[in-house]
Order: sequence, then C-alpha cells, then structure tokens
Amino acid sequence: MPAKDSTRVFDVVVYGASGFTGFLTAKYLAEVAPGLGINWAIGGRNREKLLGVAERLGNPKDLGVIVADSSDGKALREMTRQCVVVASTVGPYTLYGAELVAACVDTGTNYVDLTGEYNFVRQMIDLHHAKAQAKGINIVHCCGFDCVPVDLGAWMATESLPVPAVSVRALCTKMNGGFSGGSLDSAAEISKFGKSEDNLEKARDPYVLAPNVADSLRVDNRWSDKKSIGYDADFGTLSVPYFMAMIDNRLVRRSLALRSQAVSYDESMSLGALARFVGFAAWHLPSFCGSGRPKAGEGPSESVQRDGSFEFEILAQGAGGEECRVTASGTGDPGYGATCVILAECALCLALDARSEGMPSAGGVLTPSTAMAKPLLRRLQQTGRFAFSKL
Repeated sequence: MPAKDSTRVFDVVVYGASGFTGFLTAKYLAEVAPGLGINWAIGGRNREKLLGVAERLGNPKDLGVIVADSSDGKALREMTRQCVVVASTVGPYTLYGAELVAACVDTGTNYVDLTGEYNFVRQMIDLHHAKAQAKGINIVHCCGFDCVPVDLGAWMATESLPVPAVSVRALCTKMNGGFSGGSLDSAAEISKFGKSEDNLEKARDPYVLAPNVADSLRVDNRWSDKKSIGYDADFGTLSVPYFMAMIDNRLVRRSLALRSQAVSYDESMSLGALARFVGFAAWHLPSFCGSGRPKAGEGPSESVQRDGSFEFEILAQGAGGEECRVTASGTGDPGYGATCVILAECALCLALDARSEGMPSAGGVLTPSTAMAKPLLRRLQQTGRFAFSKL
C-alpha cells in the first residue's frame, strides 16, 4: 500500500456526508479524529449541504469540505488525489459508484464503501482488480454490517482451526435494527440485476465474485445457499434462510478464493433471531420509517440505532471433524449505528495501519479480511462496540 505523501492533504474523505449514513460516519470520525491526530474531509455534490453537515458536527477544526458530483470524473479525481482513503456512502452504487472507484484507481487512492450490491462488486472486479493490484492500492467493498462481521469471523475461525478447514458455516443468532431509503434502493438494484436474462447465470453463480477461480476451489454450487426452514444439528436450533446471505456468501467465498482455500461457506439465521428481529421491528415501527417507506437520506431513529445489536456464531470444520467456533457480535443498530463505525474504522485502518503487524500487502479489489485482516479485527475490538472471540 503506498505511503502517504505530501500531496495527500487528508487521511480520509467521507464521500456522501450529507446523506443519512454519511453523516453518521462523519459524526463518528469527528469524535475520534482529535485523539488520532488525523486530517479528514467531507465530500459530496452540494456545498451548502456539506457546510450544514460541518455545522451539525460543531465545525471541527481544519475539517475539509470538497465538492464533487458522483458523475464528474474530473472533480472526483481532484478529490481523490488529496487523500489516502475515500469512504463512500453514496448508493445505490450501481447507479452512482463507478466513477468514484475509477477515479481512485487512476489516482492511486484506497477506497472503502458499504455496498451490498454484488453485481456492482463484480463489475468493479472485472474493471479494476488488475490495475489496483499493480498499483498496490486497496478497493474494498462491503465494509459495513454486510459483510465485515462474517468475513472477519470466517477468517478468524479458519485461522484458529489446527487443521485446514473444509467448511465454514455462520448462524445469525441476533439482529435487531433498522433500514434506510438508500438500502431499499440498493436492494431494488440487485433485484433488477437478477431479473436480466444476460445476468441470470452470474446471479446464480455462488462464485460470481471470484471470476476465474480454479475448479479445485469451487466447492459450493448454486444449491449451497440455505433455502428452507429446518433443524440445524451443527448449531442445535431451527434455522431459516438469512436475507443478507445473498451478498455475505458471495463475498466470503471471494475471500476464501483469494486465500486459495477450498472451503465451502453458507449462512443462515436462527428462527429465534428472526422472531426477535420481527418483534424489535414491530416495537420500533414508527422509528423505522414513520408513516411510510423511508426516502433516500432517511433512516432509523437514534433509539433504534442505540438499542440495536447483532451476533453471529461461526463454525469452521476440518475433514476429520475438527471444530473451531467463533462469535462475532456488536452493539448498535446493525444497518447504521454499527455499520458507520465499521466503515470509519475500515477507512482508518487503510489510512493508518499500512505497516502494522498482520496487515496484508497485496492490492486489488479485495474483501475486508483479505485487505485488512488482523489490524481491522484489532481496531473494531478497541472501539468497545464489537467482539470477536473463540468459544
């Protein structure tokens, strides 16, 4: 990863800071930046809105404000030249993300985002993986609740197993939280991709995010994702299909492929967790979306963000039945209260931890665990909001 040079004025730029998720990410950075001694900025297309964000943040000393529209390649390149890492919260990424990723690759700038749109991730892999790898920069998608907890948890479980793993399974045992209009718009983009005849095979491919993966590593098939309710003997509970598995499974399989691990992966949700999630949502319904569907830029209330939480149990198994179980948990609404902290810490990790022990050195269009691994795990735990532990 390139070291910071004198032309990189900012360590981190939060792009899309006037949106719901972007503001929460900027708010967290405003809290931790003074103790870290970093220079950072907020970016977006509307100067007045950005100045309003700065005011809401208390006008932090030396906070940069950069105006750049998501469709203006020149302005985006001017922005990315000034920083070590861009953290983008502007979605749906299929519609608004491609120019920024291209600008980061052109200017040798690291990039993190919150996309759950695997179609967008695949497009970026096809377009930019080789170039980013050659430049030694990291383009890292899915740096929020989807998919950091399970990606890091799967890595930790396989690393802790005393023999090579042959399978990893994850069970969501708790998820209480909300959603925003932007998330719903992103889900709509994924749905459109799957309905296109041209993209049908990609949508069905469990290794859509690992193109050209060796046949010896393709241990999952299109039927590997859980599709029905049933008793799960590995976890001793009834489990159901997990609605985030569409992106989580594919992302973790890319991680495994990049590490040349012939390991199957799947995830599900306990029936109890689903029931509690529905109950939490019903109790907080007015806080989730008021009188109707939330619009882009809107999201759950502070009470939902504060009261939310999540937990996964992750099981790695060896060919002889050897096991390692790991839990990955967090406090705060998964979609926003927790996600914005995760995104910010991913950005800080790439900006500040390039030479830290355990930091992978390869560039490319990577995953959280293949780009940051141990330093990110350490950072998240040091916030006091997340825990990764062996059972």
